[in-house]
Amino acid sequence: MKSNNNRRVFAWLLTLCAALPVLASCGGDATAQAPIDTNPIADTVTETAAETEPLDPLEARKLVDDELGEKDLGGYEFRVMVSEAGGRTNTVWVDGLTGDVVNDAVFERNAAVEERFNCKIVLAADYQNYSKLSPLLTKAVKAGDDVYDLLSFHVVELGKLALSNYFYNWYDVPNIDFSKPWWSDSTVEDLTYNGICPVAVGDMALSALSAAYCVFYNKKLGEDYDFPDLYAVVENGEWTIDRAVELTKGIYQDLNGSGTVDTQEDLFGYVSDSYSNFAAYLWSFDNPVFRKNGDILEYSYKTEKIADMVSKLCEIFSQYDGIKHDKKHVNPEGRGSNDYGRDQFAKGHAVLANGYISQSLTHFRELQDEYGILPYPKWDEAQENYYTMSDGNHEALAVPKTVQNIEAVGTITEAMCAESYKILVPAYYDVALKVKSTRDEQSIAMLDRIVNARVFDFGFVYNAGNGAAFLIQDLINNNNDNFESTYAKKEKSITKHYNKVIEFFETYGENE
Repeated sequence: MKSNNNRRVFAWLLTLCAALPVLASCGGDATAQAPIDTNPIADTVTETAAETEPLDPLEARKLVDDELGEKDLGGYEFRVMVSEAGGRTNTVWVDGLTGDVVNDAVFERNAAVEERFNCKIVLAADYQNYSKLSPLLTKAVKAGDDVYDLLSFHVVELGKLALSNYFYNWYDVPNIDFSKPWWSDSTVEDLTYNGICPVAVGDMALSALSAAYCVFYNKKLGEDYDFPDLYAVVENGEWTIDRAVELTKGIYQDLNGSGTVDTQEDLFGYVSDSYSNFAAYLWSFDNPVFRKNGDILEYSYKTEKIADMVSKLCEIFSQYDGIKHDKKHVNPEGRGSNDYGRDQFAKGHAVLANGYISQSLTHFRELQDEYGILPYPKWDEAQENYYTMSDGNHEALAVPKTVQNIEAVGTITEAMCAESYKILVPAYYDVALKVKSTRDEQSIAMLDRIVNARVFDFGFVYNAGNGAAFLIQDLINNNNDNFESTYAKKEKSITKHYNKVIEFFETYGENE
């Protein structure tokens, strides 16, 4: 397959370049940041597309050649295993046109691929609970049954399954080209080691975008409490955890008049879920589990500042009247959940709330107050860039080793990612999300910044329940600020796990 390690800006950001000011934004890794290129796909558009006048950005996207040519796959059934964790809508396959922008974009994309290559896209397995899919896959692979062509589900679960040697190396799949703009830079830069990449992130996995963590900001409440222009604070590099605390720690109203703090009914300055919302600070504070140093993968989790990070976050979420989390929260459907921050914000009971992008589309449509979207705060002003991560329930892509027609699978997967880049992502990001959900152009620009700041960490994807990626959320959730002693107890098992992961990548294919 083709690969290209040159830094590429996420090319779908083109959709704003004609209408909005260009903002500085971070690249796919956690070390470099450059201004957004107003024409990042100029080098990938076919030569015949040269125009004397600038192309409309959406039209320019459609001219990026996938270089797949024309193939007749003889009616091949492309069987996809899908999970819809986190309440996501299915963006792999839909029944038909409904008038919903995203649904219809999925249908249009699939129809274009099916017609072009004479194939049929089908759901081979589809569950909201990804844990039900893993046994199906394991049984099929161990039996040598070729029943699934592509997996599109929970990235951390895929990372765990990959370590059982169930998946093809994407670099061995024909017609996959990671240099194209429909593949995340992180696939090459963070998720590839020793030339091996069993789990990849492409535009077909739309939730890798929609599950990116952010901070929602109730503008009306902000005005009531004399907040400064938070967009300017972000642009000036001053949006830090200390600034967020300074603004919100004293904001509390006993809305139900009970005389006691009611986390479900009262109003607070800053609220958060108790789980992956907390884990996201690890990347927001530029402290990933692994970093790439050239071709070398380095374990970077245990830094000089991480104990201070845990101590500060425990203090923030336990000692201030205006800052709350509630791990016993029950959502509006009556189920125990980790949706506390989302639900408080939807009721207008929080000035700031941690969450992820798609919640603006799924839960804030009825919110009467104007609101904005901000990146997660930095650790301090000395930290150069803003970073975020996508929740672990987001989709990623993998190909089971039982696949027999790998040529067809590579062709269809590449085509679906390409058509997602051209049809589906613009529908979601520019129409459904930006027009319907956000309320001002500055928030739209912030979305660009947030999505372009995503980090797909090797140590997170291959955490498999034994790594370090979720330790910080457990400590904060339990108000345990003793990082050093906790880590000392776990360090041996964490090191053992990641050594096995590295060994898997270094010996991949040797025992087949």
